[in-house]
Amino acid sequence: MKKFFKEHDLLKASGLFVLLAILLTWIIPSGFYQEGGMVTKEINRVGLTAFFQHDVLIFAYIPMLVSFLLILGGFYEILSRTAGYQSMVDKITKKVKGHEVVFVLGIMLIFAIMSSTLSEFIPILIFVPLVITILNRLKIDKLPAFAATFGGILVGTIGGTISTRTVGLINSVFNTEQGAPTFGPYIAVKLVLFICAFLLLSFLTVKQIRDDKKNKKFTAYDKFDIEKVKSPKKKAVTWTYIVGLVLILVTTILAYLPWSSFKITLFDDITKAVNEFTIFGSPVISYIFGEFTSFGNWNLFNIQYVMLAAILLIKIFGRVSFDEIIDSFAIGFKKIGPVVITLLFVYATLIFTYKYPVLPVIVDWINNLSKGFSSVLAFIAMFVASTFCIEMQYISELFGQYYIGEAAKHVKELSIVFQSAFGLASFCVPTSAALMIGLSFLEIPYGKYLKFIWKLLAAMLIICILILIII
Repeated sequence: MKKFFKEHDLLKASGLFVLLAILLTWIIPSGFYQEGGMVTKEINRVGLTAFFQHDVLIFAYIPMLVSFLLILGGFYEILSRTAGYQSMVDKITKKVKGHEVVFVLGIMLIFAIMSSTLSEFIPILIFVPLVITILNRLKIDKLPAFAATFGGILVGTIGGTISTRTVGLINSVFNTEQGAPTFGPYIAVKLVLFICAFLLLSFLTVKQIRDDKKNKKFTAYDKFDIEKVKSPKKKAVTWTYIVGLVLILVTTILAYLPWSSFKITLFDDITKAVNEFTIFGSPVISYIFGEFTSFGNWNLFNIQYVMLAAILLIKIFGRVSFDEIIDSFAIGFKKIGPVVITLLFVYATLIFTYKYPVLPVIVDWINNLSKGFSSVLAFIAMFVASTFCIEMQYISELFGQYYIGEAAKHVKELSIVFQSAFGLASFCVPTSAALMIGLSFLEIPYGKYLKFIWKLLAAMLIICILILIII
């Protein structure tokens, strides 16, 4: 068992938080906020029966995420076996060789901007395996590869601007929408958080790249390394894969930008017209394909259809056999399996935290350490909450009304408190979905990551506190 957790320390780290969430139910009573104040109930402990019952609920919380990751694994396993994709990767690698630092920082910025603006960060992962393959071929080691991809996503989390997954939820809870687009209050502060996090991560990444090259440190890490796949004896048609991936990128951006924040209804109007198109009084398109979802309102299932459609096109025009597709999916599932297992541990913490609400009592205690409202104490409380509630949706549900009732005059400051605390926690706690997906995908030990990122965490903590004191 000791050897198992040494080899899989991510499971140990996330598993400890599952146990901590359960332990808290044994010593702290449940509570909830209602108009007038905090209501504390009796201690409601998680026993063995409840433990196994709630574990099953995990599959009800993350079916779309699991299916997305599994399809992503199959998608890239199929791509890695095609001559066109292999040729495309070779050409991109040769093009950026000698400019590794610029490429890494450019990719990091792109991921950060997408994370800061799109409604979901998960669809961005479609492009991560491609980038990882290129970085692996450029001999960029694991930590800089993580920083370029998942690190960029985390920068966009703490420096969110119009992302409905974080900023939109916060603005909705505190009713702080401000015109179109819905930036909410303190957009300059959010940009400062974005720029500071990006610059700090860039500095650490460039330093790590230089240290790795100096020490000649590199271990191959690409799960979909095209070198390990026997190149098919077919003519490589590169341009079709370039066009295909560009179309997927454009579709992802259009589909997950919050167009309603910009008061743009074009995509809603077009989709409505398509869904309501009739022949002899019958909505033929809706009957055949079902109703389409307009750009700006897509969920994780919609982007999976795009990947499946791309696989179908690869089969038809790439002349890939059905047996080879099934075989590729089986191998892809196996490669992505450890990521899924890690996520099950991560979401187990959320289940026990949400179903046994002891955190409201803890948050109330922290805030009452000051007679009046303290944005710094609220930041500490929300950092603790973010450690157990891995999505802003559940943080806003558990604590939004509490702060509206207890600090109604400070909702603008609270919008920054929620975002900065959640963003900072996402960078470091083993219950952060983006962090743990990245560490698991690249097989980076949690302790090694903390050793790499601790300077950024310390600097961003100081920056966040200074900002909260100033505003």
